[in-house]
Amino acid sequence: MRLTIRIVFSACFSLGYLTLAGCAMGPMPTPSSLPSLAEALHTGGNVIYMRHTTADVGRDVQGVGEWWKKCGEGHRMLSDKGRADAAEIGKAIRRLRLPISDVRCSEYCRAVETARLLALGEPKTDARLNGWPAWKAVDSEHGLERLAQGTRALLAARPPAQGNVLLVSHKQDFSNPTDPVLADLKDGECAVFTPDGRGGFVLRGRIKLEEWATLK
Repeated sequence: MRLTIRIVFSACFSLGYLTLAGCAMGPMPTPSSLPSLAEALHTGGNVIYMRHTTADVGRDVQGVGEWWKKCGEGHRMLSDKGRADAAEIGKAIRRLRLPISDVRCSEYCRAVETARLLALGEPKTDARLNGWPAWKAVDSEHGLERLAQGTRALLAARPPAQGNVLLVSHKQDFSNPTDPVLADLKDGECAVFTPDGRGGFVLRGRIKLEEWATLK
């Protein structure tokens, strides 16, 4: 019980104040099995939060202006493996005929390239999905809180009844992420959330990069 309360409070206080509408009340739901998670995605109405695929070419060096948009100039880019993995994930989603109504991504080049290689429709960039260094550069005092708040709004927004929204973003490896799972995502891993219709969301489960090929 103590662990459950700590997890819920961590999500609630990510903005520095209690936001009951954005938190699941009561016990945390048990994550779905992969088959039931695939069934939920077939049904629609979920938000898939995906960390970009492997980006180990170059290194992140913060510069002046919107440095995160300057592809190949001061921040990491997708490797050949990262590009191949993104294409395979998109192929699996199309094979499974999962309905994707909207694809949004961070303004970072590695997230934009991941989203495009999925080939699920032209992605729209959304600054709310940017990595935390960009948000710290924009607002050194409140950037992380603004990032958590923006992500919360995206996860809580109800998708079309027959579709799922796919967000390509980054690991939130800082104190008080929007949801604890976002601090732990591996390259290409997805967390699936379902908006609760009351301004909040629940975590349905996770899909590891290698698990897409096993889904039916």
